[in-house]
Amino acid sequence: MSSDPDSKQPPDAGGSGSVDVQFSSPTLPAAPEAVPREDSVPVSSGRVVAVASEPTGPAGPTRSKRITAAIQDTVSGGVERLGSGVGKLGEGITKVGDVVPLVGARVGKLGEGLTKAGESIHALPRVAQTRRGRLLLRSTVVGFILVFAWITAIVALQLRSNDTPDFRPEAEKILVEISQGSAALDKLYEAASPRFQEMVRKERFIDDMTDLDATVGKFREITAINDTLVTTGPTGRVGRVSLTAAYEKGVCRGSISFHWDHGWKLLGVGIELPPELKITQAQREQRVAACADPGNRKTCDVRDAAETILERLRDGKAGEVWDAATDVFQKQESRAMFADIQEQHRAALGAYKRILSVTEAKVIGSSSPTSPASSATFDVLAEFERSSGVRVVFGLQRAEKTAPWLLRSFKVVVPNPRLDESVPGDDGVPDAGTKH
Repeated sequence: MSSDPDSKQPPDAGGSGSVDVQFSSPTLPAAPEAVPREDSVPVSSGRVVAVASEPTGPAGPTRSKRITAAIQDTVSGGVERLGSGVGKLGEGITKVGDVVPLVGARVGKLGEGLTKAGESIHALPRVAQTRRGRLLLRSTVVGFILVFAWITAIVALQLRSNDTPDFRPEAEKILVEISQGSAALDKLYEAASPRFQEMVRKERFIDDMTDLDATVGKFREITAINDTLVTTGPTGRVGRVSLTAAYEKGVCRGSISFHWDHGWKLLGVGIELPPELKITQAQREQRVAACADPGNRKTCDVRDAAETILERLRDGKAGEVWDAATDVFQKQESRAMFADIQEQHRAALGAYKRILSVTEAKVIGSSSPTSPASSATFDVLAEFERSSGVRVVFGLQRAEKTAPWLLRSFKVVVPNPRLDESVPGDDGVPDAGTKH
């Protein structure tokens, strides 16, 4: 055995049955620490619970997330209010359907549809919590705006096309002119619609309106407009206004009609007398009577004027009659034509003899203090040499009460001849009637 330990060789591990052990180098990393007890506790299952949370900072959610949440709350509240508004709009449009005549039931159905749409929109904020719901909400809002714009345009066009004019100024002007006497009534008639002039004679219109003025007194004001209507038909546009008017002797309900002919023109007037104003037909006739005794030429100036005209025509002085007539009469036909027609009448009827009876004699407008001008109608049955009972109608007019009566219109109804009668120089069939 050697005494030097370095010189000693280690025994063979394989031969000795020992295990060669390597010691760690001090330069290697330290051994890992033991796992804490609470982290090594076994779990009951293999499920993993994932919790999605908003990233937070030291003071809570980030600023952008807070703004997004606020906008979403605002939009949700706005959409709910929009839904309520649409529901009310639907109820309003349903009422419009009852008011607008040309839109009618379709607008009513549209209003019901909008009411249901409002209920649906009111529930949209709950749907808008998801991304797909927000996309649906945006599409719904855009579609609603387009539909609402279309409805607004249609209703606006309908209302514009049915714009009812205000007839109050025209109605007041007409009622004022009616109370100003026969001269104003004559101008009112000439400015009326041609349709009105075809249906109503001027004398009849002046007579009726003068009688109205004498019954209810002067017009004061229109107290109310009850209804206004405009229709379009084959003859054009016709308007009608129902009103309540105050007169000196009472308040009356009435209506005035207009016809569009290069502007609104008078088509008709109707005034209802109040119950407290009662007047009989006899009182009306007495009010417009031409004179107390129309059969007496000396006491009735209208009869005197009519007989003077017939006597001049009998004597062949038709030119003098035309010269003394009104401007209106002279514009209807020339002097020569009038004289020629009267000669034909004299050849057919013979010379004038006398007036047999007076069928109508009335003066219109002579009692009006603001309008001294007046007109008269004198309808008689006259006797001629060859015919008896010939109807002759005179229309007379004068500027004031003391002025003479002037011829405004003249009509002679020539009767048909009998078979055994003939007119020299004619074919035996004279004119059945002539109006001047």
